[in-house]
Amino acid sequence: MKSNNISNRFILLIVVLLLISINSKAIVDVPATSKALRIANTITGGKMPITDPVFAQMVQRVQAGDVAGAALLATNTSHYVNYLAKRLAFQMQNPALDSTIVTDNAGTAFLIAHFSGAGGVPPSISTIWSENATYLVRQAITVSGDVSPTHASSLTPAKAAAVNWQTDIVRVEGQNAKTAAGAVVPIPIPIKHVGGYITLSDRSGDNSFAMYGATAGTNLRMIEAMWEIANGLTLVDVQSSFASPQNVPKFIPQNDPNFFKGDGQAACISCHGGGYSSLNHGYNTVADLFNFDAVRGFVYIQTPATATRKSLGSDVNKRAATLACNLQATPTIQCNPNSYPTDLQQTWDLTQTWSSSGVLLRMGWTGALKGEGLNSLGQELGKSSIVYKYLTKRVVQEICPMGTLSEAEVARIANMANPFAAVRGTDDIRTIISQVAAHASCQ
Repeated sequence: MKSNNISNRFILLIVVLLLISINSKAIVDVPATSKALRIANTITGGKMPITDPVFAQMVQRVQAGDVAGAALLATNTSHYVNYLAKRLAFQMQNPALDSTIVTDNAGTAFLIAHFSGAGGVPPSISTIWSENATYLVRQAITVSGDVSPTHASSLTPAKAAAVNWQTDIVRVEGQNAKTAAGAVVPIPIPIKHVGGYITLSDRSGDNSFAMYGATAGTNLRMIEAMWEIANGLTLVDVQSSFASPQNVPKFIPQNDPNFFKGDGQAACISCHGGGYSSLNHGYNTVADLFNFDAVRGFVYIQTPATATRKSLGSDVNKRAATLACNLQATPTIQCNPNSYPTDLQQTWDLTQTWSSSGVLLRMGWTGALKGEGLNSLGQELGKSSIVYKYLTKRVVQEICPMGTLSEAEVARIANMANPFAAVRGTDDIRTIISQVAAHASCQ
């Protein structure tokens, strides 16, 4: 403890000497300067120099007793955008929130803009899962003066390092994906099927959410990951005993002994029929529409056929057999004969199980309970209070991991950003960041 105190005093002494060297006439307020420095470092990753005019403004805000205002100043800088906003964007590309396996991609640029207001649009949490837009990046000026915007994943390492993520992002209306067959040509994704950042990808191997969710498998993890990243609830947290076999995907074998009653585990039907991966909780909205392969990257399937229908399983050679299954006539073929047929409208309905099981109450769901397509589901998801509470908890872990905030305090801060709360919030994650940074347990 004594060693730590000495180190802290030494650091503070250096700060004081630096400030004095900048302006020998300045009278340094050591406590205010120290607090402003800590806030700046946690929000910008230590990238804001103390010579930055914003830092002086932060000190003044702290001196006036407005710590949250000082933190908000830090979130309005390119240092925040290039550090914390980008880190949070990286995390949201996979349900593990692992930023180390993600690179610059179209989804990253989209999220950075929503976390900072880059690109000239207001920052927004509520539209993360539904906005029909692509965010490109201006390249560093070349000898020829070319500053044409391009996808983030198209930048060379040198140009990527030179990007100012606060000023170099450009918003373009609409989203594109590759075709399922023929030439590798991007086509517009109909707005009904746009899922905000989760349907954005530029190329194969871009480490985007789209790559994670639509690669191989059945696209179960695409819809599961969307829910998990948005609200922090796991698969087990949302399983339901109110499920019906009709909502279980066809490829889940109903003659499995654990289908209706689990033996040392959750019953298959409780998750596949009542959880994230049930047909009516969003799986219908993505299963047969998206794919990701090594040649084309992210693919939108305009006219799903039996061979491309992931709702029939991950093995393309068994999809026809699964489609035609009848357990009584062909008992060797394992499937769920009671599964609802293909839903050409991609409908979703949260009333059948989650209203009864209490999941919607836990989510603080305030939007519509039924709709068609991924876009409408994303719009309603962005209205649930758990989204803002979970983001608040994530921010606490990022900038105040040793802090202690009660559930009531988390809810208070979350509501300040929640535009659907009783007192309309800002819809801006920077509100959450500034409030957490100013919390007494984080000082």
